Amino acid sequence: MMERNVRSPEDALVYLVDCTLATVSSMAMKKSRTKGEFQRQISIAQKGLNWLREMGIPLDSSRAEDICEKHNGSVEEWANTYTP
Repeated sequence: MMERNVRSPEDALVYLVDCTLATVSSMAMKKSRTKGEFQRQISIAQKGLNWLREMGIPLDSSRAEDICEKHNGSVEEWANTYTP
């Protein structure tokens, strides 16, 4: 989701989770990263994704949708696909 498409509180949450997932994927691709910070970002993203699902918020066209469909809703599993 793009910031300019945010029109509701639901959109805002999807946008923030998507941004956190972008951070997770970026960190996953690095050869050197702080493990604690990486795990913290995964945890934040997972919490947000869980809330989206619990609240029934549509995940259309977001990284969260891909995680739910291809990785059983696991942010950590998804992040591992980016690890070198």
